[in-house]
Amino acid sequence: MSATATEPEFAATGYDLPIPGIDGRKATRLEVRFAGAGELDWTSEDDLALLEAGRLGVEVRLLVVGRVSGKSFRLSGRPDDGELSFACTVKVARVEAAEIA
Repeated sequence: MSATATEPEFAATGYDLPIPGIDGRKATRLEVRFAGAGELDWTSEDDLALLEAGRLGVEVRLLVVGRVSGKSFRLSGRPDDGELSFACTVKVARVEAAEIA
């Protein structure tokens, strides 16, 4: 199908997202990393239910509350064609159960 005068033309610039970069390169991989652990409350029924329902290999949905403690770029592979990744590290303050699969 060809574009006609009445059909708007696709504009790729609308999808040019502000992906982080460094030294003239845009990251090709974006990550969120977590540091630390959230201590559960042994007097909370919700926290105890999370531990009881948790099974090895089964997904759980958690709400992680923390502070951004760092941002970094990393180049893997060869300098001329390696993959540039950008990571944001969150220092965990607490963890809450959102949904148990």
